[in-house]
Amino acid sequence: MAASVRHVMPPPLPERIEEWRRFLKQERTLNDLVEDIHRILVADEEDGPTYRALLRAVYDEQAKEGSLSADNIFAAIMIRDKAKALDAVHELADQKAATISKALNIVMRRYHSSRKERRYILEGEAVPAENNGDNE
Repeated sequence: MAASVRHVMPPPLPERIEEWRRFLKQERTLNDLVEDIHRILVADEEDGPTYRALLRAVYDEQAKEGSLSADNIFAAIMIRDKAKALDAVHELADQKAATISKALNIVMRRYHSSRKERRYILEGEAVPAENNGDNE
């Protein structure tokens, strides 16, 4: 004989977004904040082309400012400036450009678009890196 199963009704979902509560064990990281601004800059019609140009190069010779490091710093400054423009007290507003640059490298890896990853893509396929001392 089949046993009778009694289903308990769950509590209703909140109707308004203000009533929803997130239960995270940690706050958003610096990398998450940089990613938010990165996404805004990539889509920005005014600053987007300049920002994307700073991220495009995979070799120093291709870099807009003559070196990948310089391009990284200029991109980081754009991120910091955009954060300030959106909110004068944004958490990135007082960060050092080098710190933002390091976080941007992590963000780029999240999208499999880091300079190193793109350096070894040929016609959409990853190719093994030649071991010519380039252990970056």
